[in-house]
Amino acid sequence: MSLRNGEFHALLDDASGAPADYVRDVAWTKRALERWMVDRKFRDRFAEDAETALKEIGAPLVPEQLYPLLGDGGEASGNEREVPVSVLRYQEFVNEKLSYRRALRAHGQETSDQRMAAWRRRQLKRCVGELGASRSEAIVHAPAAFELSKGCTVGCWFCGVAAPKFDHNLPYTEDNAELWRTTLGTMKSVVGESLSDAFLYWATDPLDNPDYEHYLTDFHRILGRCPQTTTAIGHKDVERTRRLLELARDLGSKVDRFSIIGTSLLHQLHDAFTAEELLRVECIPQNKEAAKLYRKSNAGRARKFAHKRGDELVPEASSSTIACVSGFLFNMVERSVQLITPCNASDRWPLGYWVLDKGTFDTGAELGELVEAMIARSMRTRLRLGDPVRLRSDVQVTLEEGLLVASSLGQRMTLAQKDLEDVAECLTEGMASAEDFAIRRERRTGTPLPETLAWLNMLFDEGLLDEEPEPAESGRTPVALGMPGRAAS
Repeated sequence: MSLRNGEFHALLDDASGAPADYVRDVAWTKRALERWMVDRKFRDRFAEDAETALKEIGAPLVPEQLYPLLGDGGEASGNEREVPVSVLRYQEFVNEKLSYRRALRAHGQETSDQRMAAWRRRQLKRCVGELGASRSEAIVHAPAAFELSKGCTVGCWFCGVAAPKFDHNLPYTEDNAELWRTTLGTMKSVVGESLSDAFLYWATDPLDNPDYEHYLTDFHRILGRCPQTTTAIGHKDVERTRRLLELARDLGSKVDRFSIIGTSLLHQLHDAFTAEELLRVECIPQNKEAAKLYRKSNAGRARKFAHKRGDELVPEASSSTIACVSGFLFNMVERSVQLITPCNASDRWPLGYWVLDKGTFDTGAELGELVEAMIARSMRTRLRLGDPVRLRSDVQVTLEEGLLVASSLGQRMTLAQKDLEDVAECLTEGMASAEDFAIRRERRTGTPLPETLAWLNMLFDEGLLDEEPEPAESGRTPVALGMPGRAAS
C-alpha cells in the first residue's frame, strides 16, 4: 500500500495537525525498534513469539508492522506492495529527521565571516574524502559547542572524546550569566545566524549542571533556537527530565537524545515516559548487548579498550570519530576556546578532531580579539606563495589512461594531463612551495605561473592539500598551514 503525499504529516515541528493514530503508529514503531535494538532478551523473545513480545511491552502493533524494518533481523515481509501504512509513516519520519540534519549542515555554511565560511566548506570536503561520504554526511559540522561543566560524571569507557572526571560546574550566578550572554553575543557577531546550530555540551553531560535549563533559555533568547540536548543521565531525575523536554519543545527543539548505556536504563525511561512523549527523543544504543548492531567509534577513551572490547567498536581500518564541530569549542568554566574540526581518530589524533588553535578570555572584548586572531591565522581562503603544497596523507595518486588521478575513501579527482611524474612527485613529497611548484612547472611544460597557482588553489578549496596541524603533545603551538605572506593568486 502506498500513501499520497497529503497523507504524510511532519512530526518534528507542530504535530498537532497529525491524527492520533498517525502519531501512535510512529511513536510505537520507534519504541519497539528501540527495545529490539537495545534489549537482547526482547530480541530473543521476538524471534520466538513476536506477537507476545510486542504485547508484553504494551505495543499496539503486530509483527508484520516491524518485519519490514528489521531486515535480516525479522521474518520476510512478503509482498512489498503490502507494506503496512505504519511502516511508511515511520520511514517518512526518519526521512524528516535526515532532511533536518541536511538542513543543519547547509545552514552552518551561512557564516558572516567569509574566511570562516570558506574554511568550513573546505573542512566538509576534506571530511568527505577522509571519512567517506556515508560517515561524513552524518556529521553536522556545527560552528560551535559550549561546555558548561568541567568533566563528566558518567565516565563511559567508550567516550569518544575521553571526557575527564567531573570537577565542577559553571553556576548560573549574575556574573556568569552576564559572561554567558556576552559570549553568545560576541560569537553571533562573528559567526552570524548559524551560531544557533551550536549546542551546550561536548566532553560533558549537560544535566550535570543543575542550571543547564537557564543557559538553554538564554541561548534561545539570544539566538532564536533551542539547541539539541544529549544526555546519558535522563533517568536519574525523571521529573527534571520531563520538565526539560517540555521546555525544549516549547522553545522549538526538534530532536533531543538519550544515550542508552544499559538495558535497564532504557526500561526506566520507557516506564517513565509514554511513546508519544519520547517521539522526538532519539534513544541511542550504547550498551554492550547492542554492540553487534550499533558499533561505537574507535575514538577517545575507547581506543584504550580496543584490545578487550574491539568487537564493540568500529574496525580500526574504518573511519571513526564522534566529533561534529568545525569551529569553536568553548569550556565556560575555564573560559577557554579551541578551534577544532573532525578527523579520523588515530594515535596522532585519538579524540577524532584536530585542534588548530586555542586560547583563554575573561571578557567579551578579549574573546572578540582572540577569535579574530584565530580566524586570521587558521581560516585562510587562498594558498600563500610560501606554503608547501602536499596532498593529504590519505590521498593516493595513480596513473590511469594517461591521467594523474588522486583518490581517497570519499574523493576522486583528475590532477594533471601532462608532466605527470613531476606533478605526482611534488604533490606527494610536499617539498616545494606553491611558488616553486608553479615556477618549476612553467619551466618544464610552459604552463603559465598564474594558471598553476589557480590550479593549486582549486586543490586547496577541494580540501585535497594537507592542512593538518601539529598535535599539542608535540610542544608546538597548533597553527594553520603556512606562515603570513603574499597570497598565491
